[in-house]
Amino acid sequence: MPSRGTSREGGKSLSETGELPAGIMPDFRRELPPYLQDKAGTWVWHEEVGPGIIKHIARDGSELWSVRILLPPNGLLAAESLRKLAGFIRKYALTGRRTFRQGFELVGVNPAELDNLLEELAAAGFPVGGTGRTLHQIKCCTSFVHCQNAALDAPSMAKVLGDYLYRHFRIPELPAPLKVSISGCPNSCGGGVEADIGILGVFADFPEVNDRDLIAANEDIGLLISWCPTGAIRPKRIAEGTSVTINEERCVRCTSCAQAAPRGIRMGINRGAAILVGGRGGSRPSLGQVIFPFIPVRPLDYGEICRRISVILDVWIRESRPGERLAAFIERLGKDHFCELLGVDGAGSPAGEKGRDHVVLPKYT
Repeated sequence: MPSRGTSREGGKSLSETGELPAGIMPDFRRELPPYLQDKAGTWVWHEEVGPGIIKHIARDGSELWSVRILLPPNGLLAAESLRKLAGFIRKYALTGRRTFRQGFELVGVNPAELDNLLEELAAAGFPVGGTGRTLHQIKCCTSFVHCQNAALDAPSMAKVLGDYLYRHFRIPELPAPLKVSISGCPNSCGGGVEADIGILGVFADFPEVNDRDLIAANEDIGLLISWCPTGAIRPKRIAEGTSVTINEERCVRCTSCAQAAPRGIRMGINRGAAILVGGRGGSRPSLGQVIFPFIPVRPLDYGEICRRISVILDVWIRESRPGERLAAFIERLGKDHFCELLGVDGAGSPAGEKGRDHVVLPKYT
């Protein structure tokens, strides 16, 4: 049997054959048409022709046009939607790819056929946009679709917020690109802490331990304790056996214990959303800063979330410099001055009112 470093052909190394052995990661090159394989590594520039339309330019002057479209939240697609996307690729593009932000891009579109493609995409319900100085696809986790830890329903919130901000998806009138991410819980699988504007599901109450159910489940108490990132869990001996107690001063409500012992530990029912601003990736990565620590929410009732984000955008659009992302904007102004412009104090409450400082976001220190 060949080793991981050799192919099945004559014992040659991967560096000699350029092929990946069967059973590991599929080779992406097999998904590329000859034109893209030949041009790989030669691209020197790209420019935005229009919202969602990008032209890439190679060293020899040849071009590659891409069209970026909006997908349903979390990139969830039924078989029929996948068939439609495949049809667009066959008819108009060289290939397609799902973007990092859960959208979709048709790569290698003939510009002579662009108008026909845009008409058919609109008729099929796939909006085009989300590039340059616009709102990019709102990224989110699955939440209640198949996760037991969610404090809020991220896909439905992404849908409502995307509809509310749709103008910004289509029209490049923002100071800089805007990326919004929504995570259903503080674990931030949806990337809420690293976006220009991030929304996190948070728990106002501490985890609830049911001693009888935890002992009946015969959980590994040592393993359960080790799952806690802040050391907030300690064993507790009672007549029926060994349960656990949670130190509320150390607990950050991250859901780790509820994941490890779902039959004996449950998160509280008082849940809401926190809004963070100023996260970013790139060469100067930073995490977003909490501006609104707790906003009560329930599925499809996201009016208050939309209003708070609208205030953030209004201040950014009015006070920022051209090309200034929210992270740089807050760095220049300072968080305190930014909150003053929003009309809130450092705890996310209207100036002069007592903030909800009992809500804690994870800080693994």
